[in-house]
Amino acid sequence: MANNAYTIGENLSEFKEEIQVNLNQGYDLTSTAYGGDGSWVGLYQDTPNNTGFVSVSNADELLQIVQQGWEQGYSLVDVEYGDGILFGTFEQDYGTNALTTATSFTELKQDISERWDKGYELVDVEYGDGIWFGTYQDVPGNSAWNHSNSADEFIQAVEQRWEQGYDLVDVEYGDGIWFGTFQEDSSITSGYVGGSTFDELLGNFQQFGNQGWELVDVEYGDGGWLGVVEQKTPQNAFENPTLYPLATELGIQQNVLLQDTLNFYNSATYW
Repeated sequence: MANNAYTIGENLSEFKEEIQVNLNQGYDLTSTAYGGDGSWVGLYQDTPNNTGFVSVSNADELLQIVQQGWEQGYSLVDVEYGDGILFGTFEQDYGTNALTTATSFTELKQDISERWDKGYELVDVEYGDGIWFGTYQDVPGNSAWNHSNSADEFIQAVEQRWEQGYDLVDVEYGDGIWFGTFQEDSSITSGYVGGSTFDELLGNFQQFGNQGWELVDVEYGDGGWLGVVEQKTPQNAFENPTLYPLATELGIQQNVLLQDTLNFYNSATYW
């Protein structure tokens, strides 16, 4: 896995300055999240993917930029909404070549179904300013998705997908809905970690971050934070004798602390 980093900006102006500093240091912006209190969080990886970003005030303006980005080889990979601003992250040669927008979740589900019928794989779903964005690619793959109206239901859906061989690669919260995008990929093992604050999420992540796990996506919703973590390994945690005791121990802790915000405390190694 690539080394990653994060920044927290107290406002959008400070956030964009921090992004530029990281881009100049060779880091690529991969994910953003709005904290609900004016703050913005950015995740980075030191992989040469040539990323860029824009901030606009409405969806129509963002869609125009998406079209311009495709012409230059850039794809929309992340959208975040906060304080009246839509923040889009783009990556060069990412592989997505289709985009849908929907003003309701029902419409989004219809869009996904129609695209699948045409041979497109769902890559990512984002929500901002009342708009659901779906990005797709017309290359062979095996993706899946789930949505839940509560944190508890979402956790159950993630664990069921793991049992089916799918890994969580992206999470989004919008309009009271948790949405997870999954991929069938034997080269990674995914997990999740959360907290009532971003600092708490980081503290929970650091409990196992030195074992090769990377924080690849974060989302704020329903009063708490959720992060997606990945490890480049074909092994399931319970098949690894080193990780098994830790997974069991932290899984027990999660059951005890089930009433915590988001019910995600220490859940990253609870498979």
